[in-house]
Amino acid sequence: MEVISINHQTVPIQTNQSIIVNKNTKMKIKTTVSDCYDQARTALAAGNHGKARDMADYGIVKCAEARGEGMGVDDLLDGTRVGLWLERFWYFLENNNLMLDGENA
Repeated sequence: MEVISINHQTVPIQTNQSIIVNKNTKMKIKTTVSDCYDQARTALAAGNHGKARDMADYGIVKCAEARGEGMGVDDLLDGTRVGLWLERFWYFLENNNLMLDGENA
């Protein structure tokens, strides 16, 4: 049985290697386009319009990044066409009055 060192604490684990974990290390967790859409809908249901708008905008950014990497609107991203994701996000913003105009930007 090996151990993991966590800021001077020892935790037994079942492995063949020792792993050192630093609590101050920030891990990047990849957010998918579907995560953005789900989080936007959840935030809207909770009445958090700002977060809903931000997550929908972030979903559009994720689609733009995919397009920038060479994907077309008919290519699949999280199992759905990129063009359909863009439509979903835009309709979500428009239908829920989350679009920013020049005064609210």
